[in-house]
Amino acid sequence: MNQLAPLHSLERPTLSAQVARHLLALVNREQLRPGDMVPSEVQIGLELKVSRGSVREAYRTLAALGILEIEGGRKPRLKAIDPHVLAQVFDYALTTAQVSVAHVIETRRAIELQTAQLAARYATPEQRQQLRELVAQMRSAGSDHARRVACDTAIHTVIAEASGNPLNSILLAALRTPVEASSSIHFDDRRSESELTRVIDAHEAVVDRICSGDAMGAVSAMTYHFDISIVHVARRESGEARDVPAAIASS
Repeated sequence: MNQLAPLHSLERPTLSAQVARHLLALVNREQLRPGDMVPSEVQIGLELKVSRGSVREAYRTLAALGILEIEGGRKPRLKAIDPHVLAQVFDYALTTAQVSVAHVIETRRAIELQTAQLAARYATPEQRQQLRELVAQMRSAGSDHARRVACDTAIHTVIAEASGNPLNSILLAALRTPVEASSSIHFDDRRSESELTRVIDAHEAVVDRICSGDAMGAVSAMTYHFDISIVHVARRESGEARDVPAAIASS
């Protein structure tokens, strides 16, 4: 039987990982910002006295994480946060059934109650007008399922942007595939006409509260919106066909 390697040797970071940590420490120490250049692979290799291959691996790892932008012939630069990296993680979790659409809705609910409150306080006149137009487009979409879903996604995106907290926009963008999946559930073909109207009304109520600057009203309207979503997902998973309970419908 092969003897297991000592635990400390298994936990020891690779040389490329140490190079990556060194570069991140340099970014912090020098207070670099997105768009700023970082030392080249050659410079770091000479400074740390490590092989070019280890440095290249470290830089490629940081590029894959969306931290560095590497283009041929140019010094690497720091990138702005890219939701695409997180999106890959969330999409993988969803497609491999490690999380469900219901989990996504629960997470979104926690985030979007806050975004609605902040948007009511900080949305610009242009953002308020954009929200009104999106609700009107959603209502006029008729049987165009794809258009309704696109309007739903766009409404939540604008609300996140209007919150003034960039993390809200980043998280929502990273959850784009699950968000679109939950939006599709809102408007799936198994919902009655009264339910579809109720969903659109719920969006309009959120937008109305935001546009009027009613922060607590926006939270209440967004809560109702997600209550509808959670009930419908639970009903869909159980295979039931009844309408939304009256207690929620009248809230």
